[in-house]
Amino acid sequence: MRGFEMSAHDVSDHFERLVEQNYERIFRVIYRLVGDYHEAEDLTQDTFVNAYRARNGFRGDSQVYTWLYRIAVNLTKNRLEHLTRRAAASQGAEAEEGRWEDEGREARPDREAENTELGQVVAQAVLRLRPDYREVVVLREYELLSYEDIARILGCSVPTVKTRLFRARSILRRKLAPYLHE
Repeated sequence: MRGFEMSAHDVSDHFERLVEQNYERIFRVIYRLVGDYHEAEDLTQDTFVNAYRARNGFRGDSQVYTWLYRIAVNLTKNRLEHLTRRAAASQGAEAEEGRWEDEGREARPDREAENTELGQVVAQAVLRLRPDYREVVVLREYELLSYEDIARILGCSVPTVKTRLFRARSILRRKLAPYLHE
């Protein structure tokens, strides 16, 4: 991404390749965070629009995919907070944790890991985690990112990432215990 001192055509071609190389990975992360296919599509597109607008601000301190994940996670956090506030306002009560994820949920039959009953139960349990726990689980367990990359993406320390991941895994173990001991 460095070197945007190119012609407009070169920048466009370069950015198009960046989108092609990273679209699916970014979509997967967002989809696992929001649980809604159409919302994930919209947020993925927004991620790349924001990245294009901010391309000159990319300093090369991190890898491009880390920079894109950070944009994606921040956009997703903002959208989830908006949905939670809207749900609370429309019901006249405080929003409860995990409430938003059932709205507009749509199944994707082509998602192999989610086709099994256990895969679906795990995916639902992850979606019901509070957002800061869900983020670290998705980035570590599904995207296989390092603790350091996750910390950069989320703008926190490695110990914070490890603590959140430990707590999230503990919650998931409790929620999934009945399914794992059958």
